[in-house]
Amino acid sequence: MNIQKYSIALLTSFDKHKNSTAVARELEINQSQVARFLDRQADWQPVTMALAKELFGQKKVIGVVDDFGLRRFFSEATEGTSTIIDQTTKSFTMGTKVVAAGLTDGTYFAPLDLEHWLAEFIAGNSYLTKPQLAEKLVTRILSLGFNIDYWVLDGLYFTESFLKFLDERKLRFVIKAKTTTLIEIDGRKVNLKDYLKLRLNSNQSAKRIRAPWRGREWTFCAVRRNGKRGPKVIYLIANFWTKAKRYAQIYDGRWKIEKFIRTGKQSLGLASSMARKANVYLSHIRCVFYAYSVLQLIMKRFRLDSAEAALRKVQALKFKLRKATLHDQISLLVNYA
Repeated sequence: MNIQKYSIALLTSFDKHKNSTAVARELEINQSQVARFLDRQADWQPVTMALAKELFGQKKVIGVVDDFGLRRFFSEATEGTSTIIDQTTKSFTMGTKVVAAGLTDGTYFAPLDLEHWLAEFIAGNSYLTKPQLAEKLVTRILSLGFNIDYWVLDGLYFTESFLKFLDERKLRFVIKAKTTTLIEIDGRKVNLKDYLKLRLNSNQSAKRIRAPWRGREWTFCAVRRNGKRGPKVIYLIANFWTKAKRYAQIYDGRWKIEKFIRTGKQSLGLASSMARKANVYLSHIRCVFYAYSVLQLIMKRFRLDSAEAALRKVQALKFKLRKATLHDQISLLVNYA
């Protein structure tokens, strides 16, 4: 039993809930064997990194960090669960939070690493905020040797300490800023949304300025977006200067991790593990990371336009090939794509 077999079983299984039980059924092995594998799985990053190397090589890529919640309604006995905000329903629920990081070249996305966020009453003195966990992820991914051009994050990571962490390491970033951010103009403080030089005309999609914030000068960019309730303006902060539209293009790279989270939950069992031990359900999530990267390689190999199309191709092959042959074929594709 290894991460490749488990992950490929997630792809070939037709079960609605793709958990360890579904994987055992797909592989025709005992469920306890799968559970033992997840309980002791640790050395997973080298194989996941190998997939990313096959996808990107030495191309310039964007590093993306985001968090997602996994609902666990009846989870009093599950390690690491607490009250979280469900972004789908905008309500509080029981569950767990994961901070994930990956790389994208604008077309493909490889989820690489994760950190488990624990509420302060659980973690105690070892409590870390999500930006602090993001710092750990950025540090680990930098050590892997990828050619990372920018880092992109949403507004949750817009904190002075995290921006300083990236800037001191000379890492270029684009992060969503709060509209109420006070910038210093001619000795007075002004909200980004109220500053006239950042107002967009009807024919403008983006505009940028240089302005001081918290004792240092940054680039701020106003970008027009089409939201669920019509057009809206978002604000970005960066530590480099380029064309206004370029900031919007770079920030759009964040959408790739959102698509991964959506596909992971809907089709790959990202939220399906009902294990009570944290290391078991986190190992399951890591296998979902690997499975999604396999789909990205299949997309690249067969020039498909989505991970869902790649998944349909894998599942269609299941009817043409013997199960063992299909697993071997996918393994060869991963090794030599």
